[in-house]
Amino acid sequence: MAPTMRRTALLASASALVVGMIGWPVAHRADAAPAAFVHPGVTVSQAQLDFARAKVNAGAQPWKGAFDQMPASKYADLNRTPKPRATVECGSYSNPDHGCTDERQDAIAAYTDALAWYITRDDRYARKSIQLMDAWSGVIKEHTDSNAPLQTGWAGSSWPKAAEIIKYTYTGSWPNSDRFATMLRDVYLPEVANGSRTNGNWELSMTEAAVGISVFLGDRTSYDNAMARFRTRAAAYVYLSSDGDLPKTVPSQHLDTRANGCARRSGSRPGTSWAPPSRAGCAAAR
Repeated sequence: MAPTMRRTALLASASALVVGMIGWPVAHRADAAPAAFVHPGVTVSQAQLDFARAKVNAGAQPWKGAFDQMPASKYADLNRTPKPRATVECGSYSNPDHGCTDERQDAIAAYTDALAWYITRDDRYARKSIQLMDAWSGVIKEHTDSNAPLQTGWAGSSWPKAAEIIKYTYTGSWPNSDRFATMLRDVYLPEVANGSRTNGNWELSMTEAAVGISVFLGDRTSYDNAMARFRTRAAAYVYLSSDGDLPKTVPSQHLDTRANGCARRSGSRPGTSWAPPSRAGCAAAR
């Protein structure tokens, strides 16, 4: 199997493991941040982690098959060396790539190791996750160039997933956890907190990061702002039949008239992402 195909298969397996976690028990939608967040609570809860761990230990599929591929992934490599930078510079399509790939992959590795720790209770994985998080929290100061918001969203959505599991389930010590929290608060959150005014893909990635960071920091105000932005953007991102002749829009895009919407989004239909008004609606606007 080609390297790219192997990487794709491994990532798909990790995704299958997480999907299995989030399928049970079901979390209820909250209209506002709770008085106190329940931890771990970024992407998966304690109950969901326990559910997946029990399935793996029982040899149940697809959990066991997905987990068995995790140790072979480069993201679970216990010999991995973190590559932090003070400035991560990412241009369009990560060109230039000055730390972009390294940061994203180290963040994914930290989360992979945290999951591996929880399932196996092998301290080596927890310590590796901590090493990766500590390496970056002790160095990084900023993201720059045109892809900085998206890059921050990509990496910033993985770091708090790892941190939640380690901080709230690992029985060993993590002396630099406060420094890691400061990194998320000062370097990542300001870059993603306001979303993207024009790009839905970017905004949803940035919002995922903002939500996860807010939960880890226990920041109720930031969480509420991020969730409000998510509900607005998600509603505009998928055109539902219940929306009527025109899809919902994001106010900052100024697609608030039929002519405007048709000019920007011609030719799609309800039930699709980035879908525009119906063709009948566009015809009526002409």
